[in-house]
Amino acid sequence: MSVWQRFENIVLGIISILGGVLMMEAPFEGYLYVALMLSFSLMVKGATYLIYYFLMARHMVGGRATLYMGTLILDFGAFTLTMLDEPRFYVMLYLLIIHAFGGLVDVLRALEARQMGASSWRMKAGQGVSNLLLALFCLVFVRSIRLL
Repeated sequence: MSVWQRFENIVLGIISILGGVLMMEAPFEGYLYVALMLSFSLMVKGATYLIYYFLMARHMVGGRATLYMGTLILDFGAFTLTMLDEPRFYVMLYLLIIHAFGGLVDVLRALEARQMGASSWRMKAGQGVSNLLLALFCLVFVRSIRLL
């Protein structure tokens, strides 16, 4: 991991912690902040994938998957932005689905890495299981705006 990536991760972690504190102190205003952060981060990530596709990946084997992924993530970001006026229940379900899908993908990748003999499969499995547990926690408390 490069120095820039570490710095980026630290800044994103601090922003996430501040968003959590804001959500605990003022749940209704914090909800808007977190939903905006989620939508903008998804749109930026999707735009990054699309830029990467048009600059490099279109000439690579399997580059079309980058185009599809970028388009899908950009659409999810725009969809999240349009859901800001909807009840918080739908946003909670949306977050639940994102965490469950991400956790499932991480666990399946970890199993594949284990079969290949990679040493880093435990970390990926831990991330996947924690995402699945977070999705389960969201499902249990789906009606609570305070725990959103």
